[in-house]
Amino acid sequence: MVVLVANMALAEVRTVGSGSMLPTLAPRERILVAKAGVDTGALPRASVVVFDAADLWVPAGDGGGTVFVKRVVGVAGDRVSCCTSDGRLVRNGAPVEEPYLADPRTDQQAFDVVVPAGHYWLLGDDRADSADARSHLGDPGGGNVPASRIIGRVAAVVWPPAALRRVEGPHDTAG
Repeated sequence: MVVLVANMALAEVRTVGSGSMLPTLAPRERILVAKAGVDTGALPRASVVVFDAADLWVPAGDGGGTVFVKRVVGVAGDRVSCCTSDGRLVRNGAPVEEPYLADPRTDQQAFDVVVPAGHYWLLGDDRADSADARSHLGDPGGGNVPASRIIGRVAAVVWPPAALRRVEGPHDTAG
């Protein structure tokens, strides 16, 4: 029992519930979520994270679940907006290169946010199929997710065996 409790404090395994993170993560893949040694208040841009959106993006106790996986595209102080003429995100005045996207264009949903201290702006990698921060501009927090809600950083896909791989969270570019 002590080993189980210790393991849950270090990491946990979760199942990807939707296609919103394609091509990085596929539905039904099981991911290893690193918790120990992860400073949820200082995650770098492009990190893939798991977080609890209860009472932020969905009502607490929602039958569909309140825990999601998304990518950090904005950290405290960043101004993130949509979009350049070719559909790319703009962060701090510069277009963002996002090599992890299958299609670098967003769905053209206009937004312009400044990420408050202690928060993150999180988006799915399949922007056309992700109910992410852009979909929650009118919700508490304006779509921003407090660092305190981050459960951990996705370290690897651990199931199925054929999909076993590390999830690096490649660094995007732009300020």
